[in-house]
Amino acid sequence: MMMNKRVWIAACLASVMLAACSESAEPEVRMELSAVPASPGQITRVIGATGKIVPRTEVMVGSEVSGRLLEVPVDYNSTVTEGQLLAVIDPTNFRNRVEQLEGRIRSATADIEVQKARIRSAEVTLAQAKQNEARRRGLFAQQAVSEAQMEQAERDVGVAEANLDLSKAQLVSQRASLAQVRAEMDTARENLARTKITSPINGVIIDRKVDPGQTVQASFNAPELFTIAADLSEIMVEARIVESDVAGLNPGDKAKFTVDAYPDRTIEGVVEQLRLQSVEANNIVSYVAVVKAENPDGILMPGMTANLEVTTDVRSGVSRLPVTAERFRPSPQQIAMFQSDNAQTEDQTLLDPTYERLRTIGISEDRIQEFASRVEPSTQTVRDIINDPTRSFMHTPMRIQLGEIVTNQVRQFLGPEEQSRYTAQVTLERTIRPVDVWVATDDGKMEPRTIKLGLSDGAFVEVVSGLEPGERVVTGVRAGGDGQRGGPGGRPGGRPGAAR
Repeated sequence: MMMNKRVWIAACLASVMLAACSESAEPEVRMELSAVPASPGQITRVIGATGKIVPRTEVMVGSEVSGRLLEVPVDYNSTVTEGQLLAVIDPTNFRNRVEQLEGRIRSATADIEVQKARIRSAEVTLAQAKQNEARRRGLFAQQAVSEAQMEQAERDVGVAEANLDLSKAQLVSQRASLAQVRAEMDTARENLARTKITSPINGVIIDRKVDPGQTVQASFNAPELFTIAADLSEIMVEARIVESDVAGLNPGDKAKFTVDAYPDRTIEGVVEQLRLQSVEANNIVSYVAVVKAENPDGILMPGMTANLEVTTDVRSGVSRLPVTAERFRPSPQQIAMFQSDNAQTEDQTLLDPTYERLRTIGISEDRIQEFASRVEPSTQTVRDIINDPTRSFMHTPMRIQLGEIVTNQVRQFLGPEEQSRYTAQVTLERTIRPVDVWVATDDGKMEPRTIKLGLSDGAFVEVVSGLEPGERVVTGVRAGGDGQRGGPGGRPGGRPGAAR
């Protein structure tokens, strides 16, 4: 019994020692850099969006008069032509109004003729009064009539002239009344004509909101009766574009989209307009881009949801890097192990682009120096973090903070007109941005570098400046896999191998 126990203990110890020997004999994994050079190629920037299909032209048809609908001879999806009857409102009251006004016009016309006769009578009376006055004046000169009779003759002439003027004024008034009645007649006839509602365009009725027997009440606003879409062979998509994707989107950009009803069919279109009116929902600002597309088969119907891809830019033959090079952020241990001994750590010229913009818009060197004396002390802490390669994980938020500080300082320093020119210059440079990357050296290490990147398609990003031909940018750290012994534990931070 004791012997079996000793054998079992010896076997266990042997197993533990064998495992330890095996583990110590296993070679540690050597870590090395993965790096790629910039290569020529094409970059296509595509943005995604959703939108709603709407008719190219959509007309709301309403009624300008009130009344009961006698008939509605059209229905949903009815094809109509310009001038075609859509609905009839009871015309009885409007027809009666026209007949009343016709009677008033006839009466006013007769009154005018009577007044003309009165004028002619007043003219005859005036002429006779003037003859009497002339005759009495001659007799008065011969002292054949009294002074009172002479005055009576003169008074008769004045009364006759006044009566003639009065008759003429009444004729003018009656003619004005006739013109007013005729204007009322034009309105009444127009309202009578409006009891027949017709189509203003050629198209298809996509919405009908009334039925025969229903009463239409037109007051301040014309009630909407029908919605007509003109020629659905050509449609539009109103796509919502988030503000971060608006830069670079221009009329003429190619677009393609699908709808849920036909997911396997891709429809091509063209951006026709980017509307300036912004839309904010859930704290997200977006803009409406109008995409024009053909619909010869009529499969696209108003209201369908379209899933779009808009190609905003295509650049061929540009120098490009994988986006993994831009996203690579080494840990402090990796930086300590892989950073080149010759790496430059002096202050990067982070404010030089701002100074250059100020020169471009015409700011003098003396004022630029004055601005530098303000902005450099307030940004020193942020710039120190950006220039520290061991804190690369903070570079992006610090660059954002630096941009906000500089923007506020510029806004306080420049006048309104200068600020406008500066903003325009920033807009021109918006697609180009400085990015911190790590460049592989010939000894298998790496050094930090700030380069300028441009257009990105999600897989590759354009290199604008900052890299020499043949230089390689680090995309990651990987196991070398050759069995050679590296740093402790074979984890990142072990002895570096050759960069690839």
